Amino acid sequence: MESKDYCKLLVNGLSFHQHNVRFCTTNQTGPIVSEYAETPKELVKKILQIKKEAASKIPDECTNCIYKDETSIVTDKITRIDLFYWYHCNCRCFYCTYRDETKGEYSDKVKYGNPKIYETIKELYKANKIDNSNLEVIFGGGEIGVLKEFPKLIDLFLKHDVHNIWCETSGIKHLRALDKVLKKGKGGLTVAVCAGSADVYKKIKQRDKYKQVMSTLKKYVKATKKHKQNPNNLERVISKFIILEGFNNNCEEIDKWLKEGVKAGLKYFEISMEFCWGTKTKAGKKVEDYNYELFDYAENKCRELGLILHKNATSLALMKKGTY
Repeated sequence: MESKDYCKLLVNGLSFHQHNVRFCTTNQTGPIVSEYAETPKELVKKILQIKKEAASKIPDECTNCIYKDETSIVTDKITRIDLFYWYHCNCRCFYCTYRDETKGEYSDKVKYGNPKIYETIKELYKANKIDNSNLEVIFGGGEIGVLKEFPKLIDLFLKHDVHNIWCETSGIKHLRALDKVLKKGKGGLTVAVCAGSADVYKKIKQRDKYKQVMSTLKKYVKATKKHKQNPNNLERVISKFIILEGFNNNCEEIDKWLKEGVKAGLKYFEISMEFCWGTKTKAGKKVEDYNYELFDYAENKCRELGLILHKNATSLALMKKGTY
């Protein structure tokens, strides 16, 4: 591990997807294994072998990756797990990464994603290959509110005293499992509201649920206040604004988004480019000027209002590069 010929993301990360397990948590490139045909024990054996190889030599396909992380590796255990393995959702966002798979369909029905993944993570714990004191767990994929095993996964991570769990959720459904995470101070959530008004929200999400989402955010803010050591830990509930040309790429909608968020009790916000859909449809094209302008506007507005703004890291990397 002293050779510097490695990427920390591959050595310490693991990313579960619909059809395979990946090692790069930016989802750009890197080794891919499994169609989930193996037993969890067999899958863990493959995962550990690939990780061993990645610790001594970075794969050729990763050489020129802009997200490559060559900072010092202090452990060969897993310190980040991404769970992006289901497409089912209760929203129908036109820009969704998984729209080709879902064909734009949505449902409020709760369904299983892949029970093998829960068992695989259990096997990794048994093998003592997870650094739980530093483990970051990221839930993405479809909607956690309609993933049947979501509460079970949360209980597994909390049982092992996980360092941090972060969830992307539509906010349409209030989840008690997330309340548990917030009350224990073990993580938080992001809701991509993307709007400050019901009509703009409906155009983007194609569901008339804006008021319900803002009500859910209020409940999560309330849950953070029940954390005994830090009842004002509001950075654990974030409203996200993804800039979408022709829908919300204007200062007026950002103003309304921040105003409604404050009314819900929020203090932390995030602004992002639309890079998932964008990199598919605009590959090689110049990053639009309005992204830079709205990032600056949101930052200045939050400073003026005493709010905290996160700038999405992947967006910043693309903006620095200048092209999709």
